[in-house]
Amino acid sequence: MCNQNFRCLRAKDMRFEEQVAIVTGAAAGLGRAYAIALAERGAKVVIIDSEPLSSKDSGLRSCAKAITTLGGDVQVFCLDISDSAAVNAMVDDVISTWGKVDILINNAGIHRSCPFEQLSESAWKRQFDVDVNGSFNMTKAVWPSMKRGGYGRIIMTCASSIFGDVYETSFSASKMALIGLVNSLHLEGQEFDIAVNTITPHAVTQMTAEHLAPTVRPLFSKTTALSAVLYLCSAKCPSGKHLFAAAGSISEAGIIEFSASRFTAEECTPEIIHSRWGDIHRAKPYRSRSSGEAQVLAWAKASAEQRDIELE
Repeated sequence: MCNQNFRCLRAKDMRFEEQVAIVTGAAAGLGRAYAIALAERGAKVVIIDSEPLSSKDSGLRSCAKAITTLGGDVQVFCLDISDSAAVNAMVDDVISTWGKVDILINNAGIHRSCPFEQLSESAWKRQFDVDVNGSFNMTKAVWPSMKRGGYGRIIMTCASSIFGDVYETSFSASKMALIGLVNSLHLEGQEFDIAVNTITPHAVTQMTAEHLAPTVRPLFSKTTALSAVLYLCSAKCPSGKHLFAAAGSISEAGIIEFSASRFTAEECTPEIIHSRWGDIHRAKPYRSRSSGEAQVLAWAKASAEQRDIELE
């Protein structure tokens, strides 16, 4: 159930007619659900995955059929998003056909649990090639068109392992990189009404089903994640936000700074930091910062105040 303070989406509220949406990793799972839902609400949809279209049970082909059955318009591309040349050619093709790109959902990703000492360099690089470089390639390819049009909605897909999970070092690191990308990129997009956000969803899919106990699987339908993503695709969404969505729960996450402890130059030693760790650790109140520059300014102001220095 949606929280009463969170307005559940209905088809008549948020529509996407005349908009062009690209969804990566659309052959199955949440990517497929996002693509079909956007088509249901009137968007022209581009679906992308790396699986061969010649496959007997092609998920891309099945997703495309579901969209056309709804009366929607769809373009299908089989490509590796870590290949920037292929991505650029695809986006050029889409813009040549449909004139623009309004929405990009960077949903594609890979997941392979592995003990850190067994994690190969090639597996580490491949994780970043798909999750980070692929999202970079897709976003960079559509960015100029969105700037020219003065509008865009971009979503990066993260995962709960950003908090850390055993055997998830490459997965956690790649997803955390996307949070940093969004924190900076949304600042560049503000002038052009380009909203950039992350979504950390969880739902029962082919990838996740084995990690959920049978008793809790019914709680993790796609509804919550789907509603949150559609909201982030809309003209009404915020920017620079990180949403968690699963099992009827939607929340905003962020990086916060707890209240700072002040030290003079003479007393700032590792031994004194250790002795005062109980005061430093999660000291309240806490706050968030709008940018890295805002953090530097806060440090400067606090230090200047301690030394009775006036800043212009």
